[in-house]
Amino acid sequence: MKRRSLLIWLVVAIAVIVIFIIPSAISRKSSDFILAITTPVSRVLVSAGRKITSTFSVISEIGNLRKDNQRLTEDLVRAKVDSARLTELEIENNELRKQLEYKEAHPEMKLVPTNVVGLDPTNFYDTIVVDKGSNDGITQGIAVISLEVLVGKIDEVWGESSRVLLITSKDSIIQVMLENSRTTGILKGGISGMTLENIPLDTPIAGGENIITSGLGGKLPKGILIGKAGKEISAKSDIFKAIEVKSPINFFKLESLFIVSGV
Repeated sequence: MKRRSLLIWLVVAIAVIVIFIIPSAISRKSSDFILAITTPVSRVLVSAGRKITSTFSVISEIGNLRKDNQRLTEDLVRAKVDSARLTELEIENNELRKQLEYKEAHPEMKLVPTNVVGLDPTNFYDTIVVDKGSNDGITQGIAVISLEVLVGKIDEVWGESSRVLLITSKDSIIQVMLENSRTTGILKGGISGMTLENIPLDTPIAGGENIITSGLGGKLPKGILIGKAGKEISAKSDIFKAIEVKSPINFFKLESLFIVSGV
């Protein structure tokens, strides 16, 4: 029985060898038959494989594009930040250069450079806060200027900072004079603007005439520019003239200033 089984397996093995391994017409026909059966399946599998590979390739490309887009966005943001910093540095350098030139041109004044660090929360801009105080020798009542123009005076002093009462404030009263006639008057601030009051009726006032500090009373040096004379606003029945005063300063954009600590 065992011999018969072995004989059968031997015959099958020889047949396989003859058909598939040993080149012959029979083996070729068998191979062609097998190829004919497997080729369609093979094509389907190859096509599917290519599609799968293409899909993964597209997904990979999308991922790479997203990463590239993210990098470009970050680079753009950094470029904008760097540009803003350069612009700010340029503005600061220009302001510092102007301050230095003004300080060198006025050796008679003791000028302390300072920066605005706080604004009036009421939005009327009656006061600002600067970053110099009693530790820097600052005292109450001294002048604060933007280059050559008066913007206010020190109202309250702390160790590291001070509050400045602006000349535009309704609480500000300063003794000034017309530069040409040397006529003195009172400068008052207010919501509607600054006015020069208590000017004698017979005083001639040229349009655009400079108005400067008189040096009378308080600690404000004489001759600091305040602004220019505008139109007359007094009534005919008034016993004194009153005129508008226009400052060249934009009080909403104050940044770098000088405190006049002495002359």
